[in-house]
Amino acid sequence: PPPRPGGGRPLVPGAGGGSSRIPGGHDIDAGWVRDVRANGTDLRVLPRLLFEQWSLQHLAQVTSSEAELLHMVQVVVEFFKGEGFDGAVLEVWRQFAGREKARLHRMIMALSEGLKEAGNMATFLVIPPGVQPFPELFDKHDFKILQPYVDRFVMMTYDHHHGTGRPGPVGPMDWGLRNILLIMEHEDNDKYRYKLLYGLNFYGADFRGDGQFEPILGGRYIELLRSSKPNQFIWHLKASEHSFEYREPSGIHKVFYPSLRSLQKRIEAAEKFKIGLAIWEIGQGLDYFYDLF
Repeated sequence: PPPRPGGGRPLVPGAGGGSSRIPGGHDIDAGWVRDVRANGTDLRVLPRLLFEQWSLQHLAQVTSSEAELLHMVQVVVEFFKGEGFDGAVLEVWRQFAGREKARLHRMIMALSEGLKEAGNMATFLVIPPGVQPFPELFDKHDFKILQPYVDRFVMMTYDHHHGTGRPGPVGPMDWGLRNILLIMEHEDNDKYRYKLLYGLNFYGADFRGDGQFEPILGGRYIELLRSSKPNQFIWHLKASEHSFEYREPSGIHKVFYPSLRSLQKRIEAAEKFKIGLAIWEIGQGLDYFYDLF
């Protein structure tokens, strides 16, 4: 089936947690979901649940009242079970920038328990990187507290260039592995390392001379190769990423984009560390990337 990544379902808060709702059920492509399931028996479909419209006040309202918390969980469970999904990927942690962790813990635990009880649905949690240039918003103690409830933790080991503000690798591997090791520092966490998913970017970045950049997907990458015909690719050893340069009237551009070699290095590292992988996102890369999996 054609790739349909991204998107996600927003959990919209109301004035109180009792009016939380998930809009947009009518636009779910049930046919696409059926096509995906038809390609294998060991496939599970877990859409993203987004908390982009939530404030600290909404979080406090919901977690301060058992009734409102249970209602919010019921809204989520009924939606995901009603649509025949296998669980949810929670995108909530970065929304609150490391604040109100106790409330976040409580809400995630409640959602996980509700999904599990309603049909053994899984809970994945997207977690931000915690190594410079980013602050440590999610740490080894959060992992220890939540691991009994969360089936997988999706580590955002990409967008490094957003933190540095200058041209460079999108997801340098040395930095990515330091993020994984930061979680594993706690001795109680090591035996649950299989729950960690190393984030692989299937997109790249095209940097202008002034440092500004735009994301680049597979189709655009091929166009650039054909039009610019670069005479060399540079391998960045520590980052384990390739780049090339091309010239326009406005100046020189530097492009970082995944390659078979860069992906293979990360797959080997995941096997060595006994962790999993998470791709962001299906449909953005080149077709032959999938030959590695």
